[in-house]
Amino acid sequence: MIYYSPRAGAGSGGDSLDDLQERIIELQNQIVEERNKHKDEMSRGLEAVDRIRRTQPTTPNMLVTVDGHDLSSQQRVAIFVDVQNMYYAARNLYQSKLEFATLLKHLVSKRVLQRALAYIVERPGMEQNKFIEVLRRNGYEVRKRVVGDRTDPSNSGDWNIGITLDALAIAPRTDVCILVTGDGDFVPLVERLKNEGVRVEIASFRDTTSNELYQCADQVHHLDERVLLSGNQFQPSDSDEELDDDDMEYEEQEELVTAPSKRRARGPVDDDFDDEDDH
Repeated sequence: MIYYSPRAGAGSGGDSLDDLQERIIELQNQIVEERNKHKDEMSRGLEAVDRIRRTQPTTPNMLVTVDGHDLSSQQRVAIFVDVQNMYYAARNLYQSKLEFATLLKHLVSKRVLQRALAYIVERPGMEQNKFIEVLRRNGYEVRKRVVGDRTDPSNSGDWNIGITLDALAIAPRTDVCILVTGDGDFVPLVERLKNEGVRVEIASFRDTTSNELYQCADQVHHLDERVLLSGNQFQPSDSDEELDDDDMEYEEQEELVTAPSKRRARGPVDDDFDDEDDH
């Protein structure tokens, strides 16, 4: 890419305003061209990964490295989990629920965990205290929003703004932000974080994730049954009715950390994801 300096013609009287505007337009076009080239490379990479997964189903790789970047043990990682989005994805695809301790270990790998935040929605009549306690014992900070009548637009259970504000606030003090969601509304946040020099990883189920969200990320974690509770967690339904938020209870989830910590989890997770068989 060629960069022009406004002072390039200073020795001969300087460039005219029209010349400068022409060069600015040329530079903008080059930026757009580079961005489109990056998107094309991302698209080809994802297509190649899908082909590999189809031909080698017995050895899936959950982490897709888009640009050849290797995970570093020195990286500081902040994780943001859109619980409601992932709940419905796991239920629709697998009739199961996320195992949050396993998810955390996989995402962090051998890097340094700075913050792990889980965003949940609670409606009247929902009881999630046990689930919240399990999350906290496994290293998550819990953000809870209590909403009332779902027909009232002012009582939205959407955490998009809250997640965005937290990610932007934490970004200057971390190296990697991992968004655990498939919601394409987070594309502007991903682009903003990348512009600020933060690596962004997306973790979600491939079939329920926005293609644009995948394409703009630096790295992608394709989640599957290995981060879910074993067995069918829901009763089969004969109807195709819309899922009810009142079913969003995780009380049955096993607690995987025996000793509670009085401080937020900020240390590294030492175990590899493949070592989870002992749970």
